Amino acid sequence: MPKNYNLRRLILEVLENDELSKKKILEVIRSKSGIGTSDKTFNESLMALLREGQIYIADYDFTIYDGVKRIQSIRPEGIVFGVSRMDFVEIETILKQMESKDHEEVYKASKNLKRVFRRKIDELQNEGTFNNPNGADTLFNQTIFYMNSMGEEQKRSFRNKLAWGLSNNKGSLELFKNIVSFVQSQE
Repeated sequence: MPKNYNLRRLILEVLENDELSKKKILEVIRSKSGIGTSDKTFNESLMALLREGQIYIADYDFTIYDGVKRIQSIRPEGIVFGVSRMDFVEIETILKQMESKDHEEVYKASKNLKRVFRRKIDELQNEGTFNNPNGADTLFNQTIFYMNSMGEEQKRSFRNKLAWGLSNNKGSLELFKNIVSFVQSQE
């Protein structure tokens, strides 16, 4: 059985290009490594990555029920995980995906961006220097509305600043605080 940190690395590698259910992640890891990883060790690694914010819960895979119409329990095998992306380029890519013509791509990008936005709002609130009476989702919607109401050049500039603010790069939290304070003042 691989050590826990090796298992975490394998989980991140498997999730690098796709969001997968717990069941599929475990299948891929077992087939790649050829080692029988216990469910307990696997669950511990998943929970550690989730707690650290390196992965997130993206969805639920109902196909694990094999056509059962009346589902009465939640099976952990169906929980779908994805890798949390927090650097400037990845956030900017997600922001650009929000402008796609493909509704599914826009929906996924919006979900990912909202999750990152909420995490940044939580960071600000934990710091104790930010007051958000309307809630993170309302502020997210206001920010996207504000950005979409701009001209192309202003929008590109704002998108770049927002991507930096949402990233985990140096100075990002202060920039993010300035952006959301500005958006709040535009009400």
